[in-house]
Amino acid sequence: MPESYKGGRKKWVASLAKSIQMQHQSLEDLNRPGRPDTPMRTEALIDCWFSLGLYHHWQEEGEVARADWFQAVSLSQAYIERDLPTLTSEDAPCYVRVAKKAALAAALSGQEPLARTYFSYTERFSTGLVTGHEERPADPGAVLDSMGIHPLSRVYSLIRLGRLSGFHGLIFPDANSDEAVWSQTDIHGLLATAEHCLAIGRREGHVVFATETRLIPLLRALVAVLEGRETAEAAHKALVTYERSIRDMSDFRRIYPVVLDLKAAFPTVFTA
Repeated sequence: MPESYKGGRKKWVASLAKSIQMQHQSLEDLNRPGRPDTPMRTEALIDCWFSLGLYHHWQEEGEVARADWFQAVSLSQAYIERDLPTLTSEDAPCYVRVAKKAALAAALSGQEPLARTYFSYTERFSTGLVTGHEERPADPGAVLDSMGIHPLSRVYSLIRLGRLSGFHGLIFPDANSDEAVWSQTDIHGLLATAEHCLAIGRREGHVVFATETRLIPLLRALVAVLEGRETAEAAHKALVTYERSIRDMSDFRRIYPVVLDLKAAFPTVFTA
């Protein structure tokens, strides 16, 4: 069981069994004849297959997990590629969650080239860009969300793509100001911006997910290793700390795929 799971092993076993049952029930409901094929239905199907992959992987059912993730990737591909030709800069951030889930599902199912494609989509969409060649995002407010999800999704995707500098971004150049500017920056500027977004969210009374705040120290540690400023041991400790912060099933669904992905993507860093 996850080390810090609230309620201990008995609670974890019951939660896992219930979660698997609920996902299968959701799949049955979503696939009932006559059910309208809406974007909301597609996103719900993606979530179901992605979550089932996590549960089956935890139970050491690798082949079943990969099949689940293949389903999630296929649905995500069809969803994004269908809308991409008419996607606007204003709407692009709305596709971040699906694109990132597609990237992670592709990586976890052994489709790394496809994963990189969808990490590229995630990076663009979370910046408010469709093609990546636009001059700047059209709607800064949609990019710098108060929960820090979009800037952190961009940071994660850029790290996975091996791009730590040489790009523009919406950042807060002044830590005491909430006025963002479109400027040349690097991964450190984006991490600081993500933290600023979370600070704004707390100040305004918005929900701030602990899974996002806990991710920042891990990404900082990984960047320090990739830049040659720190040893791999420090990043490995940060990953262990992040994994140990799984306290409920919601944490598990957010944290476990990141742990799996980083271990596979950076094996020389995250060694036992």
